[in-house]
Amino acid sequence: MKSLCTILLVGLATVAYAQLQPTEQFNNQPATQQQPNAPSQTPQQANPPSPSPQQTNAQSPSPAKASAQTPQQATSSFFHRFELSGGYAHISGNEGLNGFNAGASFFLAPNISLGFNFDGVWDTTILASGAFALTNIGLVTTKSHLYDYLAGPRIYFPGVLKPHCAPNVLPVLRPFVQAQFGESTLYTQVAGVNVGSVAAQDTAFSWLLGGGGEFRIDNHFAARVSADLLRTHIADSGQSRIRVILGVVGRF
Repeated sequence: MKSLCTILLVGLATVAYAQLQPTEQFNNQPATQQQPNAPSQTPQQANPPSPSPQQTNAQSPSPAKASAQTPQQATSSFFHRFELSGGYAHISGNEGLNGFNAGASFFLAPNISLGFNFDGVWDTTILASGAFALTNIGLVTTKSHLYDYLAGPRIYFPGVLKPHCAPNVLPVLRPFVQAQFGESTLYTQVAGVNVGSVAAQDTAFSWLLGGGGEFRIDNHFAARVSADLLRTHIADSGQSRIRVILGVVGRF
């Protein structure tokens, strides 16, 4: 599953790069040249009467109209292809797990991206302490490590909280929804002073569904908050967990 996600990201990135080449070549082409076989103009046609000042002023576009951009052109000017993210992660279950999240994705369209996310969270909890530490059981602790490898789409909605009503101004807040699929690995160890230790590990299919929002810092960086339902299937049984991510996003 990890190899499949990596191959998928590399392949889609190659397709996105290939799609950019024809557009760049098209934009770099010179203006239309005059056809060599065009008939020569007669003296009357070569020297047309000069237009009057009134006609010149009516035909020449104003500077404001020439520099105006359509909403589609303004959106494409802020269209970044690739994204890197990272931050703090909290996942419920197993006494609560805390750690980090790292991800990379690329945009198929201005509001649709496909990415890969990795979660590394862990927890150490003392189960038997105080009076139990004086019994035959002794001090008992549990250590849990959960690793998630997930990939899937993220869809953004029209932004809100725009500081200025202009088509080329990015919104301050962009909500989104996401769905990702992959696998999770859980490692658990139970250790006691008088009873020794027991460890177990399992890897199984997992998926998540949720959403969040991004608070824009500038045209390349944003702060992201997301809350998701993470469904794991460790030890041939289903577990529902809450996954919260607080991170920073960089686009280029």
